[in-house]
Amino acid sequence: MDVKTLYTLITIADRGSFAEAAAALGLSLPAVSMQMRGLEEELGTSLFDRGRRPPVLTDSGLVLTHRARELIAHWESMSESLKRDASGGLLKLGAVHTCVSGVLPLALKHMQQMGHRVDIHLTTGLSHDLEQAVFHRQLDAAIVTEPGTPREDLEFFPFIDESLMVITHQSTDPATDQEILEQTPYIRFNRSARVGNLIQQELVRRDITVRSVMEIDTLEGVVAMVANGLGSSIIPSRAVEGEFPPSIRAVPFGNPPLTRRLGVLVPRNNPRAHLSRFLIDALRAVSVRPAPTKAGEPRPRPARNR
Repeated sequence: MDVKTLYTLITIADRGSFAEAAAALGLSLPAVSMQMRGLEEELGTSLFDRGRRPPVLTDSGLVLTHRARELIAHWESMSESLKRDASGGLLKLGAVHTCVSGVLPLALKHMQQMGHRVDIHLTTGLSHDLEQAVFHRQLDAAIVTEPGTPREDLEFFPFIDESLMVITHQSTDPATDQEILEQTPYIRFNRSARVGNLIQQELVRRDITVRSVMEIDTLEGVVAMVANGLGSSIIPSRAVEGEFPPSIRAVPFGNPPLTRRLGVLVPRNNPRAHLSRFLIDALRAVSVRPAPTKAGEPRPRPARNR
């Protein structure tokens, strides 16, 4: 077993496939495959499940990858001259639509500024669909609304609690959130989305009757409709400055306002967990209103019945 073979193993884990690792290392695909076959023969164990496409690390492969990272770190710490040109990693990331135009770009820029060379393959979708993709290892991580029922094989790392806001046109007369919702046309945020379902549950709980005139599945679409005086809506407040056009007036939804908790959902024993950690740290660093991370810390009133 030599150091170059361990570098190759780590790169496969970081890039997600033999082909991506070969491209990152400047090797041919057969050369990478031969290195891994030789390593498996030397150790007498299967490191990859080749019944899946692309092949994924077995439990033995995961253990060896973690140990290889430690060995390489010690090896490189001995001398600057021994350090390799880091090939970075590939993170297959999912994110809810409301995050893509808000905090996510700020977090990715922060990662770049911190020197993390991570390639992002981004997929957008609804929280429950993204959760399934993480569960089936189709995604390495997903930015979603906190799941209602935790799964033993998935971990959720919160980074922000977003207040839900009632938004309406500046020309609207009613003052309270309930008056606005009951006296103006209601532009509904997609009920299939987890946050849309939370909003609907709270409307029912508070016995607020709305007159729905349209249903939209993007935050930008909802904001544009309200900005043009076509109705009012309830949406999560994004962690960015100047998030609403000047023609929009926003009031909290509830007192204290209802919140939804956003976080990063990752599978346990993921070989690219360190890339997910870079993302989690960046999201927490750029979030204006970070979520508490210790049990028992105070937080705004959470949404019920997730």
